[in-house]
Amino acid sequence: MKKYKMAILACLLVVLIGCYFCLNRWNETQAQKEKDAQKAEAVKVKTLEEITEISYTYNEHAFAFVKKDGEWRYKADENFPLGQSYVETMENTFGQIRAERELKGGDGLSDYGLEQPEYTITLKNSAGEETSVYIGNSVTDGYYMTVGDKSRVYTVDSSIVSPIQYDLMSMLDNDAFPYIASEHLQKVVITKGERRKEFVKEEAEEDVMATLESVIGGISLNDCADYYMEESEASVYGMDEEQAAKVDVAYTDGDDKEKTFTFYAGSIKGAKQYIKLGDSNIIYRIDQAKLQELYALFEK
Repeated sequence: MKKYKMAILACLLVVLIGCYFCLNRWNETQAQKEKDAQKAEAVKVKTLEEITEISYTYNEHAFAFVKKDGEWRYKADENFPLGQSYVETMENTFGQIRAERELKGGDGLSDYGLEQPEYTITLKNSAGEETSVYIGNSVTDGYYMTVGDKSRVYTVDSSIVSPIQYDLMSMLDNDAFPYIASEHLQKVVITKGERRKEFVKEEAEEDVMATLESVIGGISLNDCADYYMEESEASVYGMDEEQAAKVDVAYTDGDDKEKTFTFYAGSIKGAKQYIKLGDSNIIYRIDQAKLQELYALFEK
């Protein structure tokens, strides 16, 4: 009898577990259906094709970007090395604006924060059309929004403002040192003034190449000192021929193909040293201690 009861309990447990998973799956399916329904009911507000200019204000700073020859540029200084993905996201977001719902009747613009909006995004396209998008007070998981003549008010997802919440330097398209896998460094040539020193893998001591590999592999370019060095400014950063140390690097990639790159180490200011990669006009700061082992090998 006891075994019979245990068997019944075991069967009930299996049934309950099966019911739990079925119910959980049903809930997930219903939640997905609700999300899909919300997407399907999204209100199409505005479509603006071939956007050529985007301007707005964020954190009291005015931003304007223009598209020329298929490339986005910072309007105030077209020399700024702009990361294209940032503005392309803006272009995609504001090129086809959809709202969660349109508010019918109700309060005035000031009640939604749209009389003096938190954000105003102005868009221009190749046809000469200009449209302004106004973002007002926050609402659950979103914002109030109006467009153009402000005759209609909508609620939109909070993600609409995400593309414009960057300061300028966050949108900088940083240079990057090529990745050199362990023991793939082949040759390093350091030149400063009239002095030149060469380190070749087949000839140099193993610990010397390991040191060079560690130094070069440890350099990261993320602290920008000047996003566009004019030729006349080279001496300011120690990048003129008299001051700069030129470092030519040869290495092999995963397919054993030899590749090369060059970087320049400039003057030291406090605990920082200026550095730039190849022909780039961007000047970076790195901890000056990072290159001391390289200089020590050069001076031997």
